[in-house]
Amino acid sequence: MTMGETKEFTWDYSEYSDIFNIHRKGVLVKGSAELGDFSVDFDAQGNIVGLEIMNVVDFLQESHVTLQDLHELTSVELVVKQGRAEVTYIWVKLMVGEHKEYVLSVPAPVVEVI
Repeated sequence: MTMGETKEFTWDYSEYSDIFNIHRKGVLVKGSAELGDFSVDFDAQGNIVGLEIMNVVDFLQESHVTLQDLHELTSVELVVKQGRAEVTYIWVKLMVGEHKEYVLSVPAPVVEVI
């Protein structure tokens, strides 16, 4: 298992289950929504506070992120933007070392659920 944290987020990756978790530190999850291989976590106000990616190696291969990169992460962040018609878009920002950055979009928009 690989784990890490920054000031705002914690993350972990399990090779055994091939699941990658990202969560905002210190925020309680009150609900979640399943979107295929993605589980989006919400707080009591409906804000997105976490993301679980199942089969993450397959998801990352399309973006040329390697398993080695997952083990060398120095920073992980969820970027959440509100679009039109109450649709929310999510990107995962991964920093490997000091110079390699990936920004990956979650492939389906999330409609806010409270």
